[in-house]
Amino acid sequence: MQQVVYVANPMSGLIHVFRLEEGELRPLQEVQTGGEVQPLVISPDRHWLHAGVRPDFRVQSYPIAADGRLGAPTSAPLLGSASHTCTDGSGRLFFAASYAFNHVSVSRRDEEGQMQPPHQCLDNLMAAHSVTPLAGNEGGQELLVACLKEDVIRRFTLGQDDRLSPHPLGDLHTAQGAGPRHLALHPDNGDLYCLCELDCTLYRYHREADGRIGEQERLDMLPEGYQGERWGADLHLTPDGRFLYTSERASSLLTLFGIDEKDGALTPLGHFPTEACPRGFAIDHGGHWLIATGQQSDQVAVHRIDPESGRLTLASRHEVGKGAMWVRILNLAERPA
Repeated sequence: MQQVVYVANPMSGLIHVFRLEEGELRPLQEVQTGGEVQPLVISPDRHWLHAGVRPDFRVQSYPIAADGRLGAPTSAPLLGSASHTCTDGSGRLFFAASYAFNHVSVSRRDEEGQMQPPHQCLDNLMAAHSVTPLAGNEGGQELLVACLKEDVIRRFTLGQDDRLSPHPLGDLHTAQGAGPRHLALHPDNGDLYCLCELDCTLYRYHREADGRIGEQERLDMLPEGYQGERWGADLHLTPDGRFLYTSERASSLLTLFGIDEKDGALTPLGHFPTEACPRGFAIDHGGHWLIATGQQSDQVAVHRIDPESGRLTLASRHEVGKGAMWVRILNLAERPA
């Protein structure tokens, strides 16, 4: 499996491009973005890497070559600093959540692949921290927006006019002061998960056939008896849906949860040290490696995932730019010609 790793380093303005080979990262390219590059997202067709850049608020779209290297980008304006981005299932629509500007914007890509300025902006979404697409009923699409300062995950439907509107079934609520931040979807059992930044809880929800989403359980991400600061960051699942991992920045820990095959129940299975302040991480497409950025170490760590237990062991560490934050992984074998 040929895989390419992209790491965004805001303080250096760099995107590092690596080839992943048996737990080692082999440098391919360094790309200067000309700004503080933060959220990265790979288009569904694997031909584009979209990067949110500040302080002049834009999205830069890099064409991805056959070997994973990035070409010269095109650029389009955004309405505020992007904290998290995603596309719809076709890759034609681009969504950007702005924590600082309390909104989510919607942009289109034209037939030539050029991103357009936003055609819709949903305001008053307090500390909108992430946007997560969700396949809707009867072939439609939804968007989930984690609003940290509201303790709400807002649900929107996507209309045929490429605009978002509030979901008729309403929003999801966390405990007061929890601070919902990032979401992840199970590959097949209908569950979705929310990592809360402020109290470091992990919520599990289940989506029914009628579109209703109900809370199933909530668990602490940190070891029993932990008394330090709580500053949750990111979460991801292995491709087979057996394990879920979270990252916490104050303790610099990765937490492993097992997922029950029958009912989806979560079980904490261990805590593992990683780079200092692991703001973001990703799991490779084979489920063998977890790559974590160190926002305060200027390095990334590659951890080996035990296929039976999910436990992590450090395989290698690699220097990157300052403030390493985002990591995305592309499987070249899945890329259409």
